[in-house]
Amino acid sequence: MGKRSRAKMNMDAAPRVALFTDTFFEINGAAHTLRKVAETMQDMSIPLDVYTYGENEGVEERGSVRIFSFDHRFSRSYYERLRFELLPDFRIGDRWRKALTEVRYSVVHLATPGSMGLIGRNLAARAKLPMLGTYHTHLAEYGALRSAAPMRRVMRNIGWEFLRWFYTPCDQVLSPTDGVAKDLKVNGFKNKLGVFTRGIDVQLFSGNKRLRKDHQVVCSYVGRLAPEKNVRQLPEILNGLSVPIWVIGDGPERPWLEQELTGAKFTGYLHGEELAQTYADSDVLLFPSVTDTFGNVVLEAMASGVVPIVANGPGPRDFVNHDENAFVCDGPRAMREAVRKLVDSPDLRLRMKRNAREFAERRDWRGAVEQLVSHYQSAVGR
Repeated sequence: MGKRSRAKMNMDAAPRVALFTDTFFEINGAAHTLRKVAETMQDMSIPLDVYTYGENEGVEERGSVRIFSFDHRFSRSYYERLRFELLPDFRIGDRWRKALTEVRYSVVHLATPGSMGLIGRNLAARAKLPMLGTYHTHLAEYGALRSAAPMRRVMRNIGWEFLRWFYTPCDQVLSPTDGVAKDLKVNGFKNKLGVFTRGIDVQLFSGNKRLRKDHQVVCSYVGRLAPEKNVRQLPEILNGLSVPIWVIGDGPERPWLEQELTGAKFTGYLHGEELAQTYADSDVLLFPSVTDTFGNVVLEAMASGVVPIVANGPGPRDFVNHDENAFVCDGPRAMREAVRKLVDSPDLRLRMKRNAREFAERRDWRGAVEQLVSHYQSAVGR
């Protein structure tokens, strides 16, 4: 039996999953990943119920996938566009109990450790269902970086203590890369740890969409303009190199960057074809963050034939190949030198662009979801 046949057989036996997430419709890496999971499971006719927050309360039917959305009631903002409910929300439990009269869940997927994740944790425990967790965001590090300097160590410790507690009942906790899984182990996670990787739409993101005809090298940054993304390193990397920089995204650091980043073009957030065409028209992606657990934008850039220059931290470092399809750098000085090297060597740039695209072509969402479903099956079996 071939590899595809085995995968198809496993998909036919896929367990029914209830996924709880505090973010699904927002602009961030976790929400993007979970939307792609739902979309791919729909394409594969795998049953999935998603419990999440949205603008309005309601149910959206998407073939084998249902999205149960709940608007926020008494909540407090804790991160960009994300809120934490301060009072119990009985609507979610009522919706869960109604769903249990229609279907039989096999496993509960806890995707985020916010208020929706806590509700899912409680409901799964009461129903005595196995739980599987996915780890998407270094919330402990984010909280520390956004705190006053004297409080950072305390906030980091509190953050990790809460995360360890939240994921305790999970049969397994999946991270985007082996490097992030090692971080969890170092920070005291006792769960069985595994990897749930990411895919990329190589039809949407492609160098064939390039419109620029000149030979100038253009750098881009894509993502939130926030302290935890180390965006204040961008002027140190680029100023004085006479290399254009396009900043695609928004956030609290934008005013500072607009003052300090010489000659930069700020576009705000872009989506869909507009984002894909902008990627294709750039040549180098700068990714200075050391707090990202994966970096979806790195894979999007590679699919677009763009060479990533990434910081040496868990996440992109774990899946790119240094000197082959990307540069992994220790700090802004090394990133600046990598930019200079790509500007000075068109042959090197072209070779790495081709290697980046070839790498991305081997990463698809169907394979990633098959990997995730195998973990669901293991959780049910145990």
